[in-house]
Amino acid sequence: MFQNERCEKIYEILQQRGSVTVPYLEKQLYVSAATIRRDLESMEKSGLLQRVWGGAMLRTVDKDIPSFVRMKSNQDKKEKIASIASAFLRSSSSIFFDSSTSCLPLVPYIAELKNITVVTSSLKMSLQLGQSCDAAVNLLGGTVYEDYILSGHLAVKSVRQFHTDMMFFSCSGISAACSITSIEPRVVEVCQEMLKHTALKVLLCDTSKVGKNALLHLADLNDVDYVVMDAVPENDAALISALGSRLITDRSQIK
Repeated sequence: MFQNERCEKIYEILQQRGSVTVPYLEKQLYVSAATIRRDLESMEKSGLLQRVWGGAMLRTVDKDIPSFVRMKSNQDKKEKIASIASAFLRSSSSIFFDSSTSCLPLVPYIAELKNITVVTSSLKMSLQLGQSCDAAVNLLGGTVYEDYILSGHLAVKSVRQFHTDMMFFSCSGISAACSITSIEPRVVEVCQEMLKHTALKVLLCDTSKVGKNALLHLADLNDVDYVVMDAVPENDAALISALGSRLITDRSQIK
């Protein structure tokens, strides 16, 4: 079992139990105590848990978290958002996708279309598209971050070779006060370059991110054409007003 797989299993156990001992994890994962301690140390650095004497306990995180957690976070909302946003998709079009897990549920809808060209900074997206459809997939160059995200100068430079019909991306937070924000600079620099080289900009954002302000400015509210959410947010009236008809919560709004 690879470290990422062990960490995912440890996190699942912590969500169930709240706390766990090293001996218990040894029995569950069939690895040594030394290996478990190294995994716990790595997860603590990621902000996923707090190590205590003899084991670890779960704690709420307020920083960027590993992909295996993001993949399972608010998945029902992401699926609903993808269903709505799929109304923007057209055959014979080109699309930028950032590396966010919010974009992945769009893959089945792309598979239904013909003559699609995709440009993405996500190894996960490229793999899923390759397995499910015949879209022409262009994977950006760059340095691999968190096992599947392409970032850095080469990735930014690669973006400049393209101009797409539309772009789908996500964020860490959105509010009327701070606009669209993100926590990870390596994601921001690539995403901002994509925004310069596309015609239609669509933000995919579940309502759990509304009213939250992350460290880095990703884009202004006026930089995007549409913001697709799973529902009308209840905690930021100023944001609803600022977005106006650009806030999409139902397929019928997309002409």
